[in-house]
Amino acid sequence: MKKVTKFVCVAAALVLSVAMLLTGCVVAPVTPQSPSSPQDSTAGNTPVAPAKEAAELIWYLVGPQQEPETDKILEAANTYLKDKLNVKINLTVLGYGDPYNNKVNTMLAAGDRIDICFTAGWAADIKANSAAGYFRELDSYLAKSSTITDIVGKAFMEGIKINGKTYAVPCRKEQVHNWGFIIKKDLAQKYNVNPADIKTMEDMEPIFETIKKNEPGTYPLLVVEGEAPFKLLDWDVISDDSIPGALYPDNRDTKIINQFLAPESIAMYKKMREYMQNGYIPADAATMQNFNDHLKTGNYFAICQSMKPGKAAEMTATTGVEWLDVNITKPVMANRDASGGALLAIPTSAKYPDQAFAFIEMLYTDKYLNNLFVYGIENEHYVKVSDNVVKLTDNTGYRAGNGWRFGDQFLNYLMDNEDPNKWEQFVAYNGQAFVLDSLGFSFDRTPVDAEHAACKAVTETYYKQLFTGSVDVDSTVKQMEADFKAAGVDKLIAEMQRQYDAWLASK
Repeated sequence: MKKVTKFVCVAAALVLSVAMLLTGCVVAPVTPQSPSSPQDSTAGNTPVAPAKEAAELIWYLVGPQQEPETDKILEAANTYLKDKLNVKINLTVLGYGDPYNNKVNTMLAAGDRIDICFTAGWAADIKANSAAGYFRELDSYLAKSSTITDIVGKAFMEGIKINGKTYAVPCRKEQVHNWGFIIKKDLAQKYNVNPADIKTMEDMEPIFETIKKNEPGTYPLLVVEGEAPFKLLDWDVISDDSIPGALYPDNRDTKIINQFLAPESIAMYKKMREYMQNGYIPADAATMQNFNDHLKTGNYFAICQSMKPGKAAEMTATTGVEWLDVNITKPVMANRDASGGALLAIPTSAKYPDQAFAFIEMLYTDKYLNNLFVYGIENEHYVKVSDNVVKLTDNTGYRAGNGWRFGDQFLNYLMDNEDPNKWEQFVAYNGQAFVLDSLGFSFDRTPVDAEHAACKAVTETYYKQLFTGSVDVDSTVKQMEADFKAAGVDKLIAEMQRQYDAWLASK
């Protein structure tokens, strides 16, 4: 295939489908303007017919562990929702990685009731749970109401379909990705670290050494679960991050490889091993969870993150610690940004699916409700600086933040430490992305479901240890390679290649 570097125009930044590559641009959506008070706010959906008693919606969400004053926010939300939809929200927030995945995946498999569920390629796996029949098809709802489609964009909604069906609706946020670090602001200033001077991970190493020598009790690098420098390789994964099978992220060719055994990956494992031996990474990194909880301690200088405009400001609000952005990789538009991003699903075990969809729709249209979940209660958890700018109070009982989980992030107030042009920057950020040739390809794992599951189990056996530098690399990689072989990785990748070649030929 001819190697072509493709850039999308600003207007097409909010589109994620193959059609976007072949047609003209669309007008970028305007940030919705909704009232900031419950008295004036209106939702963009038709309320569900009232029931005698409020329908209780059980909602599972990934993020920082349940904040102490979540119940207070829920009380305010439920008071507001009583007249709007006659529903009551029962929200449980579980930490990133295993805490969320283990709990929610177990509940889904058991048929336990969940009315609303956050899902992504990395959280309650959208593809796996859809294929298993655990998520309800939402196309009938979307056919009745175009609200979410109009806000997110038709082409992007097409991009998140699995085998032509919609199993979750995507939150409106950045629609491309890049990787980098957030670094602790006070230490960066203390040691005259300019984020703009850092272009590679190797540029971080002298800083890590300085922190190690001069800041007792502070680790230079936090590596927890998927928040690892391994992400800087930015493999164009065919299934998801835990499954072997990926393309290089520069459109160099169409050959799918086992990225976990690629020379670049092995070099990264060895780099992490070096960092561990140098004392840059905590010795128990392989068993650590809930990276936000660790960041809140202020005992870490840096962590690898998925970046976007205003990332550091967002993490400052979430953790109560001030951070700075360090961008390493360039923005890329890939399949992970659609089905792998941030979505809301209605499980088949839901008791109130109609009310659940109506509530989800409100998260895209109702500014008061959206910001209530993002920032908490006005004059208690934040104060208004201006009509659309807020300052967080010292009340740390609610620092939910992470507005990308709540429908339309463009409804969010701006924090006083954020650029007033943040949302314009999002549009520009989306518009400068390098577009991968694989954009729009969806892998059907059905023919190799057994091999897919077996290979995932192998990855989960080894990846934490290798990503954190906790084990000898050469011997561990040798054993992992043998286990992948026994799990049927060759058959899995061959099927991926067959489907991808057929898809390319059909374009």
